[in-house]
Amino acid sequence: MKLSSKTRSQSISLLFAIAAVIVGSAFATVWTQQQITRTAEETKRIEANLAELVRRIGFVDERIAALHQPVVLQGKVSGVLRPSVENQVVWVRESDSPAGRAYAVVSPYRTSTDLAMIEAANSQR
Repeated sequence: MKLSSKTRSQSISLLFAIAAVIVGSAFATVWTQQQITRTAEETKRIEANLAELVRRIGFVDERIAALHQPVVLQGKVSGVLRPSVENQVVWVRESDSPAGRAYAVVSPYRTSTDLAMIEAANSQR
């Protein structure tokens, strides 16, 4: 069977194209595997850093909890605290209001946005 030169050149071109696709795919596969390896190593490094940070935070939490124990806090202020002076503590009479318990009676402040009324109120004083 005799092939024409046009068919022969098309066949050779097709074979070169297939070979180029195969070689390109091989390089893409190798590159993808390298990227996966790099990403895995980076993830491993980040996880190690995270574990170290969690360990440090746990250590600091333990120290904070130890320092905030009542016995430790009392020991720090034992020589500094003294009894209160007679008029040092001021007791405020409690009152009940519709909004709940209030510890001091506060009358609401009313303001006017009308400048003429504000001027009139100031001149009457």
